[in-house]
Amino acid sequence: MPVVKRDPRVEGVRAVLRRLRTRSGLTVERLGTTEVDLSVLADLPAVRRVVEDTGVTTAEAIVAVVSEVVGRLEPTDQLVADATLALGVLRSRLAARPELTGIYADDLGERRAALSTRWEALHTALGIARVPAAASVRSLRSTIEGETLARLAELCVHAADVPLPRQEPAAPPAHTIVVVGGAVTDHVIVSDDWPDVGASVQARTFDDHPGGKGLNLAVASKRLGLEAKLIAAIGGDTQAAELVQYMRTEGLSTECIREKPGTVNPRALMLVANNGETRYLGWMNETAVALSARDRSEPTMRQAFAGADAVLVTLEPPMDTVRWALATAAAQPRNPIVLLQASPPREAPQQLYRLLSGVDYLVGRENELRGLLYDPGEPEDVDQLARSLLALGVGAVCVVESFGCKVRSTLLSRDIPGPPVPLNDAPGAREAFSAALVHHLIREGDGRTREQALEWAVAAMSTNPTLDEITNSMPATDDVERTLETEKSLEPS
Repeated sequence: MPVVKRDPRVEGVRAVLRRLRTRSGLTVERLGTTEVDLSVLADLPAVRRVVEDTGVTTAEAIVAVVSEVVGRLEPTDQLVADATLALGVLRSRLAARPELTGIYADDLGERRAALSTRWEALHTALGIARVPAAASVRSLRSTIEGETLARLAELCVHAADVPLPRQEPAAPPAHTIVVVGGAVTDHVIVSDDWPDVGASVQARTFDDHPGGKGLNLAVASKRLGLEAKLIAAIGGDTQAAELVQYMRTEGLSTECIREKPGTVNPRALMLVANNGETRYLGWMNETAVALSARDRSEPTMRQAFAGADAVLVTLEPPMDTVRWALATAAAQPRNPIVLLQASPPREAPQQLYRLLSGVDYLVGRENELRGLLYDPGEPEDVDQLARSLLALGVGAVCVVESFGCKVRSTLLSRDIPGPPVPLNDAPGAREAFSAALVHHLIREGDGRTREQALEWAVAAMSTNPTLDEITNSMPATDDVERTLETEKSLEPS
């Protein structure tokens, strides 16, 4: 039999791709730390051209070129290559569809299992009428991945023969925010009534959802077009893994999430009445699930703060983490906007007093803001409450209730009523407000004033109000704009 001569360049690219499929796959971050020799990829004509034409790094060009070429493969090869290398090519086509769950996991074995389990569903989602025979994890590992990567390598080597689309001029850098808070599993119970002691009533609905004020803030900010990084500790159980996957599906960076193996992830029980009023029972498991001093000192954390336009902090983490977040934000030369959401209540809030001068906006319900004072019952009204907090150095106090906001600062005192909403409140309303407020404040170069930003934030609260799917209800920019347009159209002429 004649000997088949293989192109050594194709074999070289295939070998490197096989090595890079392990762990988190082919990402810019991975390429920056890997010991794999990347020269065969860096020398690809298409990669060199992207570097020369756009000025991006070699690692960024490699990921861009391989992702582009994956998009040219046949549908089944696209699925296999995308999952094997965890590129995320199909995210733009399938958005946040559940079929994608797991195929971009950090572990290659998890990606294989997800691809095998969702084989038919993924093909169907891509509009493929004739689905090929399902691939098992074993067949993916032993033959299918290798064959797919060989075809991908062939195209990568000859990509210059089919010119890649020239990249558009670089867009302005996205505004980046850092959120320091919690990522928990919400157990949400919606009921028409609550039982007295010893009595029993039947709930209307019960379900589990991704949650936590930190995660809500990060998702809300991402939906509004900001690049959001959540800094949080999570447990090492199934619920924690599902939360990380949800973050990736939402396009959130997970580089500042720190898993605590062998621990149970925090939970929150939410009792929601039909009018939206909510009772919370949280369990943060903070003795086991918390950022350590070593976690907080990592370069990744410092870099996140250094690049942030805004820092949003909740009181979910242990107090030493909250103090670290506020102190680190205040020390940044870029002077990011700092927003502190005063929830959930914490013991000994006096530990924060010396850091409140670095807080630009303090947001919460009236009772949550009172909880920051040594004597919560002493201020007789909102104005006295605000004066007490402003005296501690806070830039502005936002009392956010009933879909409206009372804002008090040395420059502004205004009550902004909420639009007519058939609810008294909604879980997640303050996170929608805070994210929307920051979204506008860091875009003041567009001519928006602080009052306009506050009005926009109030409108965001009443957009997509929900009793249960809190994180998923966070609005996008267009949703909020439609709410504002509707309000204006209903105003008396």
